[in-house]
Amino acid sequence: MQKETEIQRILRLTLESLKDKEYSEQTLLRYKRKFKELNKLAISMNIRCPTEELFNKYLDDQYNSHTGETSVYKKRQRIRVVNLVKSYILNGEVDTSRKHGLSVKNLIKSLNLRLELDKYVQSLKDEQLKANTICTYQRIVAYLLTYCEEKTYSSVEELVSGDIRDFILYLYEYSYFKPTTINSALAGLKRFLSLYPKIKFLLMELPSHLPRERKILEIYSDSDIEAIRRVLNDNCMTKRDKAICLLLLETGLRGVDICNIKLSDIDWDKDIIYIFQQKTARPINLPLRESYGNAITDYLLNERPRCKSPYLFVRENAPFSRIEGEGASIRVILKKLETLAGICNCNRSIGSRTTRHNAASTMLKSNVPLSNISAVLGHHDANIVTVYLSTDKEKIASCTLPLPRRHKL
Repeated sequence: MQKETEIQRILRLTLESLKDKEYSEQTLLRYKRKFKELNKLAISMNIRCPTEELFNKYLDDQYNSHTGETSVYKKRQRIRVVNLVKSYILNGEVDTSRKHGLSVKNLIKSLNLRLELDKYVQSLKDEQLKANTICTYQRIVAYLLTYCEEKTYSSVEELVSGDIRDFILYLYEYSYFKPTTINSALAGLKRFLSLYPKIKFLLMELPSHLPRERKILEIYSDSDIEAIRRVLNDNCMTKRDKAICLLLLETGLRGVDICNIKLSDIDWDKDIIYIFQQKTARPINLPLRESYGNAITDYLLNERPRCKSPYLFVRENAPFSRIEGEGASIRVILKKLETLAGICNCNRSIGSRTTRHNAASTMLKSNVPLSNISAVLGHHDANIVTVYLSTDKEKIASCTLPLPRRHKL
């Protein structure tokens, strides 16, 4: 029996890792064929181990074998195969998450500046900051480093007086940030500059206050709510999606928190769902109401696939990992709901923010005290919920002052 080459071994183990992640037999068969193509190419190139040369040659073939034209589908499939194999080589198991476009970091050409960014990001991770916070801080610092490259600086310590002011204008010019959205990122920039004693004087150029955009929050109208109820009662959505929509609408939970609910978080005896909020790191206990409680039960008994995932809501197709709260999954589910309900979402974003605002508005109209609304939504500061007053037009109208009468001359 011919001895297995290293590339054949890697491809076999990659396929086994996919099997462990509960991919269907049909999907595994498709990847098996793709791996055979990669192995066949390796044999023709007389390559026994996975190399960049092999991967690049494999990716070069993006043409339809019948028409000879570039095939976007074939290109994506081959990129997917290479990413899976590389992730197994790197981690000992496949990373099945989808890869996105280049990050801002990839725009930095200088190795020295890239190392400065890596060192900064590691310090943020050591402080155990939230992933979203690290992402925001990393983004603005990466833009600062690309600005340094444009100024031909080889180090951050070459920044001079006026550079930070010009850098912020640079961010606005290229629409990387807006004055109304940059506040949270400036804290990360301040942290970064503080790491360099020689340029700490540049901290004085950071604006102490920038205007914040205040909008009247968008919520569903009474007719929208009625249409949504009809859709949910008609069972035209999957049991999973129905349960998720009811949780979003009735509890005001963030999408990411719903997706993080584990089977063990539901206490069926006490009718409580224990939630640990990702954004605030605060626990809240939600009553298991009959509406979404029954919907969850229906999903568990009649639709949820048998899998090892500890999470309540999982993907409909293998691998049966949890659905994404901050990505497309929640938005796709809500968009489907709004489409079936005939709701026009022009000039309004789709996501759990709208359902969160709507739940708060409903409680407000029912004269629930602001402190109670704050507790349900899990806010640190009870005063934050005053923003939901903007959703109640009658209460807004009652706060207006009459115009002074115009006296006749």
